[in-house]
Amino acid sequence: MVIQKVLNHNAAIVLHNQEEKVAIGSGVAFQKKKHDSIDPAKIEKLFVHNKKSQNPFADLLAKTQNDDIKLVQEIVNWLETELKKELDSHTYALFFDHLVHLMKRLKQDIKINNHLLQEIKTLYPEAFRLAEETARKIAMSVGKTIPQDEIGFLALHLYEADKKQTSPRSIKEHTEALYYMVNVMEEELNTVFPKNTIAYEGLISHLHVTVKAAEQEHELTRAPAELIEMMKMGYPKAYRAAEMAVSAFQNRYKLNIPEDESVYIAMHLQRLINRRMKR
Repeated sequence: MVIQKVLNHNAAIVLHNQEEKVAIGSGVAFQKKKHDSIDPAKIEKLFVHNKKSQNPFADLLAKTQNDDIKLVQEIVNWLETELKKELDSHTYALFFDHLVHLMKRLKQDIKINNHLLQEIKTLYPEAFRLAEETARKIAMSVGKTIPQDEIGFLALHLYEADKKQTSPRSIKEHTEALYYMVNVMEEELNTVFPKNTIAYEGLISHLHVTVKAAEQEHELTRAPAELIEMMKMGYPKAYRAAEMAVSAFQNRYKLNIPEDESVYIAMHLQRLINRRMKR
């Protein structure tokens, strides 16, 4: 395996099976130069070098400090053990990019706001746990505390890495859709739902299933006619707010949710309303 270009001590572009690839490993290119050979045993990750990419991974590696690359690789090794799977090249590159920019924001004291934080905690608890542990490892290295908002975004990447169902972008869009529906209902009811409650977690979990079914065009259980009538008559405010959220979602995202799904959403809303009345 011959070096085509040294990126830093821990990364290099190499020629492997007549194809340029990016090799990463602790000290893999230390004191090396172009045309030198690399010991394959030192390589921890090997990626196809995509020169046509708008933001080539090799360029990011070349601009990243050696200590940061080493830290990311240590975190990835730990995560792969926790997840019991090896991250593929695409997932690794996305995760690497996210961690590098996270550390850059920390060093420059740049803060970002994550308005989906509570929803992420509710929907992806295991990913959030891993994100918190990852944040602790980073904090020990850079000497700065990782804000909860950053941990939330990190959890989205870890959820994608574990499930391999979709991209962090589409997971974020899915979570945004839930947040949008919650906002519609809060505005209609002129209230702010208490977030750290079982009732709110129940609402978010139900919306998660509802939106997922709409995205995948799955059929949902239809509500009995007598239940619909009971909710309309007994809890008109909750039912109206749920109807508006469903309608707003359909108009914005062009996805279909059965109208009687409003009944089940309204049931969760009523629990939240009851909780606020007891305070």
